[in-house]
Amino acid sequence: MRFGRLPADPVKVAAVPSLMAHPFAASPPPPVVDRSHIDLEPGLYRNDVMPDCTAAGLANSIRQVAALNGWEPVIREDRVLEFYAACAGVSPTPAAIAASHGAQLVDVLARQARTGFDGGGQTPFVGLYGRLSNERSALARAIAGLGHAYVGVTLHERDLEMQSVWDVQDGRDDGAVANGHAVTLWDYTDLYEGGLVSIGTWGAWQPATWGWIEARIDEAYACVWRQLGHTDGTSIGVDLDVLAANLAAMVVA
Repeated sequence: MRFGRLPADPVKVAAVPSLMAHPFAASPPPPVVDRSHIDLEPGLYRNDVMPDCTAAGLANSIRQVAALNGWEPVIREDRVLEFYAACAGVSPTPAAIAASHGAQLVDVLARQARTGFDGGGQTPFVGLYGRLSNERSALARAIAGLGHAYVGVTLHERDLEMQSVWDVQDGRDDGAVANGHAVTLWDYTDLYEGGLVSIGTWGAWQPATWGWIEARIDEAYACVWRQLGHTDGTSIGVDLDVLAANLAAMVVA
């Protein structure tokens, strides 16, 4: 399996508007979000052999929001790879993509806001986006109200063994740091330390505890796509006009 999330630039991250500045931050997350009845599997988008997890994660977050609104968007594998190549600044050829080192989440989010994410359908997806805190309650609110969280984690060697559940335990050696990775969060069983969260990665849902997420997470974001339906944040107090204005004023080096 490949990775592909480059370390975050603190200056760029700090420039991203915070969703926690909206009434969204005061909305208590529900104790459970169960989406097991929804027929959705994350797309792999060749992230087993290509370092395109950042683009694959964005594509999967779009699919998650669309699924909550009852439809399946067109997102072609080749378009995901082309989008990744543009974010990474490499030629959109298999050899160049395979030899690249990844992309920063903020650059991926900024590019889709500027040019759209063209999945191969009639209209590119363009999402407003904001930064989340790495706290459990904020991530749970994004999962429940926005349909996803788009998260950067740092994996360790033991995580690559694809345990039935990703977890951390006191005194256990999880091995050396492996690399940075981009994933999506989909639903959760409860809000306790050992509650399980469904993580979209490498074409499957990987269960992980909240404790594992809090130990591995480095950065977290969420998008609001007005074109995808009612999960656009308005019901939980995201002021989209304010968010759009903040993004328009943002300068990313």
